[in-house]
Amino acid sequence: MAAHDNSEDPNYDVDVLIVGAGPTGLALAAQLAAFGASFRIIDRRQSPGTESRAIAIQPRTLEALRPFGVSGELVAAGHPARELHLHLPEETLEMDLFDTGLEDSAFQQLLFLSQAETERILTRHLLSRRVSIERGAELQDLERLDPEDPFAGVEAKIQRMDRGIERIRARYVVGADGAESTVRSKAGMDWRGGAYPDTFILADLEIDGAEPDAVHSYPTEDGFLFLFPLAGSATWRMIAIKPPHKPATLETLQELADTFSHGALKVRDPQWISAFRLSHQVAEYFQQGSVFLAGDAAHVHSPVAAQGMNTGIQDALNLGWKLALGARGLASDELIDSYDAERRPVGRDVVSTTDRIFKLATSRNGLKKLPRTKLLPAVAPKAMAWDGLRSRLFRTMAQFNVNYRGSSIVDAGSSRLPHLLARGPRPGDRLPDADVIQQKRERRLQDLVATPGFSVLLSGPGWPQDTPHQLRAALPQLAGLLNIQQLTAGSSLLADAPGLIKDVSGLAFHRLGLSSRRPELLIIRPDGYVGYRSGGLHITAAVEYLQRLTRNSETEPAAGNARPGSAA
Repeated sequence: MAAHDNSEDPNYDVDVLIVGAGPTGLALAAQLAAFGASFRIIDRRQSPGTESRAIAIQPRTLEALRPFGVSGELVAAGHPARELHLHLPEETLEMDLFDTGLEDSAFQQLLFLSQAETERILTRHLLSRRVSIERGAELQDLERLDPEDPFAGVEAKIQRMDRGIERIRARYVVGADGAESTVRSKAGMDWRGGAYPDTFILADLEIDGAEPDAVHSYPTEDGFLFLFPLAGSATWRMIAIKPPHKPATLETLQELADTFSHGALKVRDPQWISAFRLSHQVAEYFQQGSVFLAGDAAHVHSPVAAQGMNTGIQDALNLGWKLALGARGLASDELIDSYDAERRPVGRDVVSTTDRIFKLATSRNGLKKLPRTKLLPAVAPKAMAWDGLRSRLFRTMAQFNVNYRGSSIVDAGSSRLPHLLARGPRPGDRLPDADVIQQKRERRLQDLVATPGFSVLLSGPGWPQDTPHQLRAALPQLAGLLNIQQLTAGSSLLADAPGLIKDVSGLAFHRLGLSSRRPELLIIRPDGYVGYRSGGLHITAAVEYLQRLTRNSETEPAAGNARPGSAA
């Protein structure tokens, strides 16, 4: 069980019950543990998985996981790929990956690491926080604690292999239990989409004839073959469409390799081989009262562009801090409901985009395969030579372009002024990163705001010395959850002071769209997105913004069933 596995509210056994201990559930547990929230995490599997389909970690995911101190370990264990080799019928194009557009991040590579290893690293982090995963525990049913109020909590019926049935009363339940989610089914959430007609074959193995440290793609009229470099017990991940009536064997893999590479590849020593079907589906809602969905339980799609696991982890990190504040009575209904409003459009867009790309990559219909067989060879060399296009493509793949600008819980304040909106991140955007100096040490800006709670960044001249005290005094409910720092441009020789960040290079000011001559205030959410931005020395509007988000929901009028995702 978790170090904080008992709710302080006698109505609940635990504040958050996480169902599923894959990457999404583990990331959610890590964030809840950082906030000291009461939770338990269960998984029906007796032991961690050894076979994994997800192998790629995007730069934004590495940024999002840095508050837990695991990003460096993931990078050390993984295999970065910096090139794509596109094997066309007449030539092989060698294209750089992530070589432009990611300058505002500490992570500038696509990292390949098996999902099993990612889970192992996250599990080890949780164990260091005295959090254990309850394995062999399968969710059987969910029942509202108050049949008339879908937001009053849920009783979960758990079948445990070691001691029979257990019932857990939880303020919130999060289904991170995959595409066949029991949580989604028991909560009555619709699951919309369809399955692809083909069966695919997947293997981790050794391959002779493939240049290392690169992704290899073989698009032909018959479909595609992909090779991804791995770190660990196998060197390569291979994926292709399985020929009809062929078994998932090494011989079938070799036949596919011969077909697509014209005999240039020799496959051997498979660690595992699997055949599987793919689908493209998304839940109608990500929230139903006190029940939430994240990761594959909320959206599944093809593995093109390596978005699935990354989207799930970021679902978790958007949700975790909101539930942690809710468990303390510090989350408005608007804040809790913002998870569905912010993440469902992201999930829907990922499903739609990957569906279109996947159909182009796999279709064997005469017209639909033309973009792959005719346009790609003609357009790819010119397109990849265009730095602006590559930069936008890589930032989208890296998930840096995901934003919540339309969210009700972000606020522009006086940033509605055109000169502020024209530069730097808007409210709802990811916070860019840069090298800075604090206490005579080189640090990354994102590291300095990677703390449980909200970070207030004061920049420019004129801030009264007692501004941090004023903010804390006005927001006593956020004691311990308010990280206030001042960003200043200038020399590293300036006197140090608590909470002072020095931007010696000027890159932080440039990337944030700030001026050393104009005071501004930014509030960074716990998930690394700008929640609020305003110009001037006034803090009243910033205080009102945080008060609005952290107003105790018990003092608000009952929202009833009108809230998004509520049960009928």
